[in-house]
Amino acid sequence: MEISKIIKEARIKKGMTQQELADSVYVTRQTISKWELGKSIPDEVSFRLLCQCLEIDNKVRKKFVVNKQHLFLIMIAIMFSPVVLGIRYILYKIGKLEDQRFIIMIKSVGFVLFALYFRTLKEHVAYILLFMIVIGNMVYQYYLLSLER
Repeated sequence: MEISKIIKEARIKKGMTQQELADSVYVTRQTISKWELGKSIPDEVSFRLLCQCLEIDNKVRKKFVVNKQHLFLIMIAIMFSPVVLGIRYILYKIGKLEDQRFIIMIKSVGFVLFALYFRTLKEHVAYILLFMIVIGNMVYQYYLLSLER
């Protein structure tokens, strides 16, 4: 079950309005609405307050607590997955092409496809992916610098 449904069901079960819950958790009513619609998720502090206020049991709570070590392992797995390595290989080969117009076209199409995909992600997933891309690009640029020496 999604966290949005759990929050809404627990709030209704307690007989609280969104405004009452928002006042208890120190956020706005619009924030509660976004959480219940699945448009955003509570941060760690808000989630703890929600669990206390709505009396959400520990089994449900543990499902949604993000383990930092688990997140790190997921990032490593994604960065070194065969798909990512394949894309890196293709980009490496594009770098060896001599027709700059073709390279620009390929990169532009890739960027548009990636931007369309990025829009479909939930906000927290998009931020994680963006962070991974920035770190990956930085490492790649340092790698290219080391090859020039």
